[in-house]
Amino acid sequence: MIHDTDTNTAPVSEMPVASKSSSPTWLWSLLTGLALLGVLATIPVFGDASTLHNWTLIVMFMVLAQSWNFVGGFTGYSAFGNVAFFGLGAYTTGLLLIANVPFWLGLLAGALVAGLFAFLMGLPVLRLKGHYFAIATLGTAEALREIVTVRNVGGSGGLMSLPLPGLEAYVGFYYAFLGLSLLCLLITTWLTLGRFGYALVAIRESEQAAESLGIPTYRYKVAAYVLSSIPTALAGGLYAYWSFGIEPPFVFNVSFSVEMVLLSFLGGTGTILGPMLGAIAFESVSYMFQISSTSMHDTLLGLSITLVTIFLPQGFIRLVQGIGRLVLEYIRGTIRANVFTEGLRRVRRFITANGI
Repeated sequence: MIHDTDTNTAPVSEMPVASKSSSPTWLWSLLTGLALLGVLATIPVFGDASTLHNWTLIVMFMVLAQSWNFVGGFTGYSAFGNVAFFGLGAYTTGLLLIANVPFWLGLLAGALVAGLFAFLMGLPVLRLKGHYFAIATLGTAEALREIVTVRNVGGSGGLMSLPLPGLEAYVGFYYAFLGLSLLCLLITTWLTLGRFGYALVAIRESEQAAESLGIPTYRYKVAAYVLSSIPTALAGGLYAYWSFGIEPPFVFNVSFSVEMVLLSFLGGTGTILGPMLGAIAFESVSYMFQISSTSMHDTLLGLSITLVTIFLPQGFIRLVQGIGRLVLEYIRGTIRANVFTEGLRRVRRFITANGI
């Protein structure tokens, strides 16, 4: 958070970044994230084909949540249309695969197309705020789905069949998603420590105050939106070839965007580990219901949104951090005094406000 202690404020390029040594939380989060990805890397070794399939999708949702966190968590702009980038990446990669273009070139082209689209779309919609911005992004994703369907992009109704990858390629797809999650983890850490992320957090806390401090908020928001689109598009391109067939109702499914938001909030928006843990927790439970032949994904999604909004508005990570601080205060013997003092202050404020 930025403290306005001087009337002659400097632009963001001259603002000091929080000292790395004074706040080691980021380091522990990064190391924990790396350890978690290291554990997930053993799944193809010890798991069967079904386990590999499920965890490929779980890691994919980790990437989607981490990517949404760049704009939604750090900047505070609730984008409900990020699935548009997923679909653009999937269809661009698919069309180039059909044209016999190498897969990796199609993947990069999908990321480029999505990044350009995010830039052009961000120019007008990022002038909006709050629910206006959310509705605009949601409408854009729905419009793209209709265009692909009506124009029969890739096939009738947008249904596209792709070459079947070899069985040995599925392990490669899993590690590709895992590598993409690692890239998002490093980007999130960079945002936590760097001036770019510092400016995004300032926008989230108070955009008006950030502008008064000389931060070019509009440019930073557009940059964050583009940054969020690229890993999402790469995940879409990987998914297209992995599933060897795509259709608009799925790759442009708005519930994907809602799920990205939920996973980030469940773990903790604006944190390094939050989106990863949220994705693993929710998607694992969802697949457990699928294994038991109970299709409850949409029900679980709606119920989770309600519970997270009521009981975990700050996310799991911040809840754990709060409990940890209370435990430390208890160990140091200061928790009782702090609670008692705060209680006295509240009683005094109540008495003063009500004239008792």
